[in-house]
Amino acid sequence: LSKRDRSLITVATLTALYRTGQLPAHIHTALENGVTKEEIGEIITHVAFYAGWPTGVQASVMAAAVFAERGLEIGPLERAPEMADQPEPPALASGAYAAVPRLGELRNSVLYGDVWERPVLSKRDRSLITVAVLQAMYATNQLRTHIGRALDENGVTPQERSEAILHVTFYAGWPAAVNAGGLAAEAYEDRGVALDT
Repeated sequence: LSKRDRSLITVATLTALYRTGQLPAHIHTALENGVTKEEIGEIITHVAFYAGWPTGVQASVMAAAVFAERGLEIGPLERAPEMADQPEPPALASGAYAAVPRLGELRNSVLYGDVWERPVLSKRDRSLITVAVLQAMYATNQLRTHIGRALDENGVTPQERSEAILHVTFYAGWPAAVNAGGLAAEAYEDRGVALDT
């Protein structure tokens, strides 16, 4: 993983875990590692949908302070393409979405219909940060799904996925890493991937 990738993952993980003491320093580091202020804003927006709105609000306040300290201004971010130009969203009638249909509608229209389609971050970047956040939050079912999506649809290699799991371990702890490693191993086995390390 590049230093930029590691900064994307670190800012996302610290945002999700509400680590307000460490986040400002890592936002500074991210800027030094080539992450733009717009990308930092987009990371925070993306993570808010997985870790909750209060985490996004707090991270936004902290990012604004870092930007002000560095004399950076952030304008409006690029929007997602129109819904007609986007891939077909997942079905609504299963699992939690059967019990809470509005949740499924919001997943399709806002999360997958807007957030995941916004051009500031690539789908690969979004997969890296989503899986990091889900690992840190010990969200096993969603993590399983997003590991598969990262590998099958969004261009994250098994080696990058494994390295990202290791990276997040130092911010989110060993049990979360073991859980994520087990899910990644299942995903690799299902795909016939052998890691040589």
